[in-house]
Amino acid sequence: MTKIDIKPDFVFSPQPMYIIGTKNEDEIPNFCIITWIGFSFDKTPHLMMTIGGNKQTKANILRDRMFSANLISEDIIWLADYFGTTKAEEKLKNEIPYDYQWGNYLKVPILEQSNWVYECEVTKIIELDGSHLFLADIKNIQIDKKFEDIDLEMIDLKMLTPAIYAPYNYFKIGDRIGECGDWKNHLRKDNRKYDVVKVSAK
Repeated sequence: MTKIDIKPDFVFSPQPMYIIGTKNEDEIPNFCIITWIGFSFDKTPHLMMTIGGNKQTKANILRDRMFSANLISEDIIWLADYFGTTKAEEKLKNEIPYDYQWGNYLKVPILEQSNWVYECEVTKIIELDGSHLFLADIKNIQIDKKFEDIDLEMIDLKMLTPAIYAPYNYFKIGDRIGECGDWKNHLRKDNRKYDVVKVSAK
């Protein structure tokens, strides 16, 4: 395969989407979409998030050092889109009805419509050039009761139906391909190399 170089830019960063929940100084909840999110592990699971510019969400986190990360599934994509395309600095985001409660471990707003939520406490803040990188300890995870029997080591994303973001577009999960270790069923050894055999969805 012949490859070409392209400029590093906002071109390809596919990932599950999260609505970030914080509280304003007047205790009113604020929700928005932040797409620069990743996960790491250092004795406990952590969430990493970068927020640029001047946002109410960033001001709230810098003040309170906590937030919720609410998984966006297909059924709430347009509520999430509303949160992501309106600015709390201009007005309260209350044109669209939604339900929330406060976290069980932290005083962060939890979106009732989300079926998988992280309660996060910021442990480190790195100031970048115009942005802030937040490293947060995941203190609690709330999931919808319908998933109480889910295998946490072999989660089927088709059950959670997460929405996937690639710059300025939303996508959904397609067919399940297989599980870890299945390469033995799809590649064959031929002298010094493995030849790709057609992979079929399971």
